[in-house]
Amino acid sequence: MKGKQGAESGFSLVELLIYVAIFSVTAVFLVAILTTITRIQTRQSALNAANSQLAFVGNEVTQLVHTSSLVDMTTGVATSTLYLRMPQLAYDPTLVYASGTTIYLQQGTSSPVALTNSSITVNSFQVTKYENSGGPAIVDLNMSMTYNASSSSPITQTTDTAIARVLAASFDSSVYPTATGTLTLGTQASPWYAGYFNNNVNIGGQYGQVALGTSFSGSTNVLLKVNGNIGFGASGQGVILTSPGGACFLIGISNAGAITTSTITCP
Repeated sequence: MKGKQGAESGFSLVELLIYVAIFSVTAVFLVAILTTITRIQTRQSALNAANSQLAFVGNEVTQLVHTSSLVDMTTGVATSTLYLRMPQLAYDPTLVYASGTTIYLQQGTSSPVALTNSSITVNSFQVTKYENSGGPAIVDLNMSMTYNASSSSPITQTTDTAIARVLAASFDSSVYPTATGTLTLGTQASPWYAGYFNNNVNIGGQYGQVALGTSFSGSTNVLLKVNGNIGFGASGQGVILTSPGGACFLIGISNAGAITTSTITCP
């Protein structure tokens, strides 16, 4: 008499192999997806870091150019150093420059400060000054940086932007030309509109108002030539003339229109 067959049953070898194959394929896909996501996140983080450094340096340079008194560079010549004159003596001059793989900022006599961190390699830093006729000077800034340059997948970003010096100049110290007797303030084609001084004005050449495109002629001594009016705000004011002997005289005019003269201490 045969015994009753048990109701218990299990996976066959074939079924087990099929399950293992399905699990293996699924695991491979999951690992590949996870690896891709991790790689994308790492790349995006590197990209954000590179863009952040570019933006930081660009914003710093923009702010410095806007607040400068002068972009003291040769027009049209690309260089790795931005040279700015500043109205505050403590910050004058201000330099932004590339040295090695780092960009530095130096203001006045202070020690240079790094604007980029150690994870960034500066490939290039170029600034070019352009003169805008009738407008402010423009600085063209071109930078290229690489994040994680030593890794297997470095990220390189580049930016090129133009910055205009838009603010009027103000100074808290004396202003001097870099060369004596060669530089000009304004031109006949682009003259300054007006000037205001609160003390003596010493002129070593000719002074006056002439038509554009013409020049003074005759004596090389100081020459006063005005096409408009000379006015005085009070009766005690006038023109001080120095005699050949060195004495000074005040030439004025009374309210009745009479010319007056009096001795005065030479200025």
